Amino acid sequence: MNKLIKRSFAALASLGLVAGALVVAAPAQAANVTIKVVTPNYTDAMPAYYKDLNARFMAANPTIKVEHENLSWDDILVKGRTYISTKSYPDVLNLNTFSEFAAEGLLYKNSDLYSEAKLADFVTAFRDNSTYNGVEYAVPDLASARMFFINKAVFYGAGNTKIPTTWAEVTAAAKKIKAKYGSKVYPLAIPLGSEEAQAEFQIWAGGNGGRYFNEKKSKWVINSKANLQTLNQLKAWVKAGYTQPNPASTNRTDAFKLFSQGKVAMINASVFFPSTLKDYKSKVDYGVAPFPSANSSKKPITLGVQDYFMAFKKTGNQDAVSKYLNFLFEGKNYAGFLKAAGGFIPATKSASSEVDSSLLPFIEQLPNAIFYPGTLGSWGAVTGKIQTQIGTGITKDAKTVLKSLQKAAVAAGTK
Repeated sequence: MNKLIKRSFAALASLGLVAGALVVAAPAQAANVTIKVVTPNYTDAMPAYYKDLNARFMAANPTIKVEHENLSWDDILVKGRTYISTKSYPDVLNLNTFSEFAAEGLLYKNSDLYSEAKLADFVTAFRDNSTYNGVEYAVPDLASARMFFINKAVFYGAGNTKIPTTWAEVTAAAKKIKAKYGSKVYPLAIPLGSEEAQAEFQIWAGGNGGRYFNEKKSKWVINSKANLQTLNQLKAWVKAGYTQPNPASTNRTDAFKLFSQGKVAMINASVFFPSTLKDYKSKVDYGVAPFPSANSSKKPITLGVQDYFMAFKKTGNQDAVSKYLNFLFEGKNYAGFLKAAGGFIPATKSASSEVDSSLLPFIEQLPNAIFYPGTLGSWGAVTGKIQTQIGTGITKDAKTVLKSLQKAAVAAGTK
């Protein structure tokens, strides 16, 4: 699958338009159906977007009522799964995982909700990453990639002349920054808090050949030598005083705010980071570059991440959720979604043909993208443990922490 993903991403910048299509006919249903839609708050613009979208959808479909809950990412990661565990299923859910729900037989297949022509407008790589046991059960809403950001004034002001390409160069740059600015600036932000610790660790480990799961051998490899080396390197930077205090309790949002205030020189950030800096009214002049690898023998990688829309099977709701999702992905409606979400890579070919120029550096890195093992039904449970435990490897024995995560992953299985 990864080879196919890479080939697809390599062609992303040159993708053409694909026409939309009519919704697949669905069984007739009773009037006055209510559907519950639960979504994450990508930016503060999302509530207004959904208020308008839902009003127009209900005006066009007077027999369908939409009840909408828009939650922060911290809340939806907990509450979204609580809905599932208590069998209080939403009708439509927008989340960063789907396969565990597909494994339980809870989701409609995409072919139940969309025509093949409509599905063909989604970027092939994203469709491939939306399957469970070879069947598509979710559609990608948007995608992200990671790059290495620097605060130009601080970074070059400390005497550095080029953005690091290796861990050794990161260390050298951090040493100069600390010597120049002392406690006023943290040379490197490493957010390993529960918000997105699995991403922060994977981007560093990926540059050392480390992964969570070996697809060729179909086995978990969380406690691999490459991952242990990575966690020990992060620990070494923390011990040297090159990072913000308490990385294990620092969330991505916290680190972004520090960078926006000019208090961080180097940081891992995604495609939406420039728009986040605008939201913070930051005056930091930043530069971007491929992510540093462990050494010159390791190729630079980026972490490809996508989120999903999925629909839960309920008696009498198929037509309503199909209409809602197809309405959201209509041209202008989806363009509004992307704008409100704040600078992500589009999931459709038609939208990809008109990307903002600020996205191009990220798109250029996509051929080097690695992905989470998101098509595994057990990934949701495993990633939850990584998010809450990987950061403890900074203060505890790294080998013990990784061994514990490996044991939990093996117990969760590979289906």
